[in-house]
Order: sequence, then C-alpha cells, then structure tokens
Amino acid sequence: MATWKIDQPQKLTFERVRRLRVRTVRGSVSVVGGDEQPTLEVSELEGPPLQVRHDGDQLEVGYEQPWWPGPLGWLTGRQRRHLAVVSLAVPRDCEVDLEVVSSSLMVSGLRAPVRAKTTSGEITLAGCAGQVEAETVSGVVLAHGVAGDLWANTVSGDLTLVEGGGTVAAKTVSGTIVLDLDAAPVSDVRLTSVSGDVTIRLPQASDLQVQLQSTSGQVASAFDELHREGRPALRTVRGRLGTGSGRLRASTTSGHVALLRREPEAEESR
Repeated sequence: MATWKIDQPQKLTFERVRRLRVRTVRGSVSVVGGDEQPTLEVSELEGPPLQVRHDGDQLEVGYEQPWWPGPLGWLTGRQRRHLAVVSLAVPRDCEVDLEVVSSSLMVSGLRAPVRAKTTSGEITLAGCAGQVEAETVSGVVLAHGVAGDLWANTVSGDLTLVEGGGTVAAKTVSGTIVLDLDAAPVSDVRLTSVSGDVTIRLPQASDLQVQLQSTSGQVASAFDELHREGRPALRTVRGRLGTGSGRLRASTTSGHVALLRREPEAEESR
C-alpha cells in the first residue's frame, strides 16, 4: 500500500486502478474513463491536505477522518476552509464512488457502476454505460448518453437526461424533470415529482406502456394512441405505444406533465 499527503497542486500516476473512492469538501471532482495510465491531478487546494491511498487496485482520495465537517462545521463555517479541484483519469471499467460536499461532479466514459453524491453541486454524466446513481440536494443533474440504468434523486435540483436508454428512476420534490429519450430500447422509466414539472420527449416509433398523472397539475400528450381519464382529484393519460414492451410512468402532485413527440425529420438531423 502506498500513501501520499498532498498539500499543494500535484500530479500522481498509478499502475492499476479498478475501484475509486473520493471524499472532498468544496471545489470540483472530474473523473474520465479512457485507455491512458491512471492519474490524479490536484490543480487547486486550500485548507487541510488531501490524503491519497493506493492499495492494490483501489484508490482513495479524501481527508483524514472525520472528513465531514459535521453540524458545528456548518455553523462555524469550517467547510469554507476546504477547497479541492481534483481531476482523475481511470480505466473505463473502474468502479467510481464519489461523495462530496458543495462540490460539482463530472463523470464520463465509464462502463462500470458510478455513484455520485453531492449537496449543492452540479452532477454531469456523459457517455456512461454502467449503472449510475446520482443524488444531490439543490444541485442539478445533467446526463447525456447514459446507456446504463440511471437512478437520480434531488430535492430542489433539476434533472435533465438526453439520449438515454435502459431503466430510469428519477425523484424530486420541487425540481423539474426533462427527459429526451433516443431510439434505444427503454425498459422502464419511472419519474416522480411533488411540485416540479415533468417533460418527456419520445421518438415517434416508441414501444411503451404509458401512464401520466397529476393530482392538480395539467397532463398533456402529443400521441393520439394515448387516452385521457378523468377522476376526482386525479388527472391521468394512459395507453400503449407500439408493442408496449417498455414502461413509462410519470406522476406529480401539483406539477404539470407533458409528453412530446420527436418528428422523424428531427431524428434524422440529430
């Protein structure tokens, strides 16, 4: 096992990394999957030094315990003395676990599972083929080309997914949810919001069992195959598109739900 204490901008290289774990406070963390030698670069650092440990094929980056500022840290502003801007290059099949405070996260080009959690920072996901879990309180989640299953949770942050496929489960309290799904097979999409709006765009040729509903918000669909149901205290649109091999469920309490259709010419121009 090798260890380092980083107290200034520095770059390290490693022979082998299959699992990555990062715990930081404020700043940003960027992880890119590729074929180059695994590297860690700290380009900006304030406050306590970062502790780096490389044990076999596992790499850990964080602070000495306890790394979380804790309740007194939030009250006294201790977390403001922490700042780390960290970039990592890892193999595409590296499992990634990121848990940070007030930091933005960016992950791209990975095939292995990814877990990304922050409080108020933005989470950006691009070209991930494995299972992805993303969680933030007030930050937004932006996902592009996530071919694997995606689970996303926010409180007030927005969620935007473009060119996604597989299973999508997204929950938010007051944030908005926007999904623009491509022609890839979609097995199961479940979207839940309390007061935020939900907007979904599907290819014209989609194969889904659809159910859209809102307690007090408006529900609209651009697909004639779906029909509206009126019930006391509940507005619902449901039906089958194509073979109905996949499922789409979207529900809100007071937000609006809109299902849009991508025309063929729009699909060809992408």
